[in-house]
Amino acid sequence: MRKILIVMGRYLPGYKDGGPVRSIKNLVDRLGTEYEFHILTVDRDHGDTEPYPSIKYDTWNQVGNAKVWYVQPGGFTKEVVSKLAAEANLVYVCGCFNDYARTVMALKKRDIIKVPVVIAAMGLFSPGAFRIKYPKKKAYVSLLRMLGFFRNVEWSATSEEEARDIRRQVGADAVCYLAEDLPRKANYVQRDASSDAGQLRIVFLSRISRKKNLTYAAEILKKWGEKHPDNSIVFDIYGNKEDPIYVKECENQLEVLPQNVKYKYCGLADAEEVIETFAKYDMFLFPTLGENYGHVIFEAMAGGCIPLISDQTPWTDEKLGGNGKVISNDCIDNWVETIQSYVEMENTDLNDRALQCICFAEKYKADEDSYRRIFDQ
Repeated sequence: MRKILIVMGRYLPGYKDGGPVRSIKNLVDRLGTEYEFHILTVDRDHGDTEPYPSIKYDTWNQVGNAKVWYVQPGGFTKEVVSKLAAEANLVYVCGCFNDYARTVMALKKRDIIKVPVVIAAMGLFSPGAFRIKYPKKKAYVSLLRMLGFFRNVEWSATSEEEARDIRRQVGADAVCYLAEDLPRKANYVQRDASSDAGQLRIVFLSRISRKKNLTYAAEILKKWGEKHPDNSIVFDIYGNKEDPIYVKECENQLEVLPQNVKYKYCGLADAEEVIETFAKYDMFLFPTLGENYGHVIFEAMAGGCIPLISDQTPWTDEKLGGNGKVISNDCIDNWVETIQSYVEMENTDLNDRALQCICFAEKYKADEDSYRRIFDQ
């Protein structure tokens, strides 16, 4: 059985990083009987000062279908990385804007790591995401290019568009494999029936960071509320408060919502009950600035929660199968009008749309072979 070393910032039992952790967990769940997954990661969740309880250091910990090697912050040393890479047939790195990625690329450049190295872009090069802290990111990527760190690595992209984004930043000759993130296996959940006519239950469930664009969601609902004072919306927010400065901006926007938009921060959603959480709502409002996949979009549909999302994800109207809507962030009126169309919908029609989402998620075919092509090289 081929051994795949995955190097990433955080893994289970952590959950605050959202998508990256979910991507790798789903991969391990689906292919863990075909490959021996070894994961090198830090020993605590995002923002935590204490390590996970009951973990062992300097040895492997069995976590589901994977063996996990935990290190303390700053513990991605050349000695540790080279030792674990020597035991693997391939090294798969989650992202490139971090210390562990630099260590892997440096070791690969010096030919200390002999096996193939594939870096998953994780949406970091999408125009929306790359624009955040652009000068620092551009300088960082330019330096790594100049040092030759990208010369001997390959890339994993979730779409042709992401592959173009990668080549635009790291070089036109970058070798890119196309491998869409694998969704969790969806199990049927009992959805809560829609509420009173004229009132829509909307949820935002994601990390509260600038990239996820909660401030714009608040702007959309403010404009909707002012335009439609006779209707009402319940707006619940779940997510890790990742960026304190941005959280304050969000709070300022939410505090000026009109009376007919009732918002509430509900804390963190249980990572293993995300689909059940979505099942409590009619619509998922997600004007993100960039996703390389967007697990929450699939999970929303699995819970019968209609996705209303930006055009900065791989999920097009066609890929959604006619469920929900993809809208550009450049036109706030389109968001407002689409929300109102669902507010005016009869409950029976709204529930039918929700069931269509659930059926779509249950029948969705994940492309596991794309990862086999990477791992079997």
